[in-house]
Amino acid sequence: MTWQQNVEDFGEEIEPGSTFRFECHQGLSCFGTCCATDVTLTPYDIACMRRHLDTDSHQFLSAYCVTCVDALTGFPSVLLKHKEDSTCIFLKSHGCNIYQSRPSCCRNYPLARVIEHDDKSGKRLTRYYLQRRADYCEGLGTGPEWAIDAYCEQNGLGPYEKANDIFLQIPFAFERLPFSLKHDKEVQTMIYQAVFDFDNFFEKYARFGPTTIPADDYEMLATVASITLNLIKRTADLKS
Repeated sequence: MTWQQNVEDFGEEIEPGSTFRFECHQGLSCFGTCCATDVTLTPYDIACMRRHLDTDSHQFLSAYCVTCVDALTGFPSVLLKHKEDSTCIFLKSHGCNIYQSRPSCCRNYPLARVIEHDDKSGKRLTRYYLQRRADYCEGLGTGPEWAIDAYCEQNGLGPYEKANDIFLQIPFAFERLPFSLKHDKEVQTMIYQAVFDFDNFFEKYARFGPTTIPADDYEMLATVASITLNLIKRTADLKS
């Protein structure tokens, strides 16, 4: 599932202050079933996972991911590969093999955090949706009662949300490009390399930013966002 899909796919909106019940453990017969769904990665997800696996972004993307381009927006997306049984490449019998660095969408489940841009006010609106329609999930509606903030804190989402909010500047800026540029393969490749294959990008194109990639993943993403936003602006200016 990509970031720009209709929010109806995320479930029903849950209001701030309301609660929901959810639990997930190996005792449920559905354990791991949700891992057969598409897991879309943000740059911060990739940064944390590649560090956990002691590799770089290029090797991580090659070994564990597939890339697609949204037919409507032209923006590239990165998804985790599936095994032959259609489950996530990191799913083992005991559960997620990289649980400590699992992606933000996995940490959020059964919630989805959706950021919308309000054209009138120029502000961003944060909404949460509860995936009530996942019929296979036995954990929905059972177990402990959660408030949104408490669930996010329990799942360590603070750094992910902070970093992902920076990343969202990029697709929002990309969306304002003319249609022809958004669907230009060279432009799409440039965005993909800068945003997702950042280790390789820094090595090849250091002239666009610092000579070394920041050691802190949040600082790295902030630098990537600044460079990419500048590339999008330069692309628009050169083609105008």
